[in-house]
Amino acid sequence: MEIFYEQNVANPNIDKHKKRTVVLSVLRIVLLAIGIIAGLFLLGFGVQIGKGALTTVIQLGMVVLSVAPFVLTYILLGRFLRNSNTEYDYILNGDVLRIVSVVRRTKRKLSATVRIASVESIGRITGEAYDRYAASKDIKKKFALCNYDNEEKIVYIRYRSEGENFLLHIEPDDEMIASLRKSLPRMGIMDKSMGLAVK
Repeated sequence: MEIFYEQNVANPNIDKHKKRTVVLSVLRIVLLAIGIIAGLFLLGFGVQIGKGALTTVIQLGMVVLSVAPFVLTYILLGRFLRNSNTEYDYILNGDVLRIVSVVRRTKRKLSATVRIASVESIGRITGEAYDRYAASKDIKKKFALCNYDNEEKIVYIRYRSEGENFLLHIEPDDEMIASLRKSLPRMGIMDKSMGLAVK
């Protein structure tokens, strides 16, 4: 039996902080513009301290150091806005779980593809096994959730892909958990922290 289930993980902070998002987006563009103008000004009208290659390198270094804080702030604000305005779609279709990130409810990007056959364990991060998996140095952590506060709802999926180990963090609803359970090749993959009920 082919199992299909789709879950949208909504981010309530998108609507809650709409004004902040607009202000930070405008501030981001203004800071970048100031940085570019300052860089061009220093390049064109900077104080000439002499001639030669060393002088040119010093002047370029001063321009880069002057512009760098503006560009860095632009990048950091962009990351903050992306992270605080992201929602996720979990799509379980047969033997494949796809995680799609939806940024600002417009841009969709495939974040992860998990073959159910490659899943080694599934459990809650409050379970006993999680700390051991998370402490491993050869595991890559991925996060596809909006609510980091309620640890009881966060589920990890430990899997292998292309020779690497991954620890994916999601916040599935009860129907997604039941669908995942039905699609697993064996019951032992589900940690006891997940409970036993199957819908």
